[in-house]
Amino acid sequence: MSVLDATRRFISTLQSMLDKKVSVILVDGKAYKGTLHAFEQSSLSIVLSPATDIQGRSFQKIVIRGDRVSEIMLEEESIFNPEEFAEYIKKRLNLRDDAVKVIPEANAVQILNRILIRETGVEGTGPLAETTFEVFQEYMEKKRKRE
Repeated sequence: MSVLDATRRFISTLQSMLDKKVSVILVDGKAYKGTLHAFEQSSLSIVLSPATDIQGRSFQKIVIRGDRVSEIMLEEESIFNPEEFAEYIKKRLNLRDDAVKVIPEANAVQILNRILIRETGVEGTGPLAETTFEVFQEYMEKKRKRE
């Protein structure tokens, strides 16, 4: 694996943690829990919103410089499975196999190279995107009921 591939995987891993509950330990031992709201790719600075510290104090937003972060741990498991969703939508919309592509490193599914589906929603416009969104909502509701 090349360094470029490893870097892409690292950034993709952080992207998959967006909008999920995480624990963050800093190099000085301080710790925070919150929802990973954003990160800056070059410095790896992060934003937790909302967040709490180990004393239980609540914060609306915390911005942490990347050089202070020691560990980021995902506390919330993803219920979106791109391989499973790809099969689900192919059956529901009667799509050809080559019309649906799974992008594992982004935890996403792409339809006809125009519509991108991730756990956070559907990106794209037009009638197919609207139908895809309806199928996505149906899929996520079924997954939540199984949990």
